[in-house]
Amino acid sequence: MKKILSVLLASLLLLSTSATAFAMETETNADNWLVSANQHQIIHNAKIAAETGQNVTLTTKILSDLSDNHFELVEVGDTGYMIFDPQSGKYLEEALDSPSPYLGLSENLYYFGPLNYYQLSGDKFVHTVIHNEYDMSFAECRSLQSAFDTALQNSRTQKDTEVLALMQTNLNSRASVNRLQSHFSARATNKYIPNYKYIKNAIYPANENNTCGYTAACLILNYWHKVKGNVIDSSFLDSNGNLKTTGNTLQDKLLSYGKSNSSWGLTIRDVLIDYCNEYGVAATSTYYVTNFDIFAEVGRNRPVIVFGYFPDSPGQVQSRGKVFHAVTAYGTSTSGLVTKLIVHYGWSGYSHVTLDGGLVGSSTQFVLN
Repeated sequence: MKKILSVLLASLLLLSTSATAFAMETETNADNWLVSANQHQIIHNAKIAAETGQNVTLTTKILSDLSDNHFELVEVGDTGYMIFDPQSGKYLEEALDSPSPYLGLSENLYYFGPLNYYQLSGDKFVHTVIHNEYDMSFAECRSLQSAFDTALQNSRTQKDTEVLALMQTNLNSRASVNRLQSHFSARATNKYIPNYKYIKNAIYPANENNTCGYTAACLILNYWHKVKGNVIDSSFLDSNGNLKTTGNTLQDKLLSYGKSNSSWGLTIRDVLIDYCNEYGVAATSTYYVTNFDIFAEVGRNRPVIVFGYFPDSPGQVQSRGKVFHAVTAYGTSTSGLVTKLIVHYGWSGYSHVTLDGGLVGSSTQFVLN
């Protein structure tokens, strides 16, 4: 593998970087960030070479937020992306089988954490994946930024020290190339819960109108129904035994227990308990603040609903202050010194994303008794 990487690195060193400055930044600062991104391209090339074993063309773009943070979006053709935080040396999220949320876009690109992908258009921040429903004004993005500041601070408490050290060296030198080979000596080691494809390949009601927590709850209940049986009432299943996606769905039922579409760890814990009480399912559900016990729970071969610090509705950000997007974790991925979560975003095309665990705000666990 190291011989393959050596050959790939030698050729990849010649690749150029395509990067774009962002709005409301001086030309001098933008140039500085682009120079850094060009230098880091060698690291990104080594990472992708280790993951794919192929010589692929990468495109790098600069993402910004409202707190003067800058991130490097690495696009791997049309079906792969990574978002790199140069302050921690970590990739905050990676998905080599999903399209970049910024594919085809080149300017005024903003990032407020996983699932919050925006382009500034006039005086509005337009969501790059789900238009209209998630669009925000500048004032609303200030609230979003405040939440992201907290998440980013938590994430940066753990750093990839080897990558940070390499960033201070001459990355074109043979010594640095050897260190890159050693650090990215093989593909990330992925571990999954048993029967994880029941989550990864699930058919489920659409995540609409900020129902992400309830979508994740559907994925969890569906998983245990497929594994153990007798969890989901037949009225919510189609003739093939899959969750109905139209008509009276399981998600509709779960929403009837909640007080609003928005949710966090406690909300979904209570919803799952209410469902189990009504349908006679013997189960236990708990919730935790921060990422406490998440990796251990996945290690116990159980999926977890994970909530970030990321608002899923600007209107409710202003009224509640705490509205969190939810994803479903069903595995872990270890690369170098860092272990991350493998999650289903609850969006079509984003069912296998690697997410930095430091970005987690709360979680809901669920297990049959």
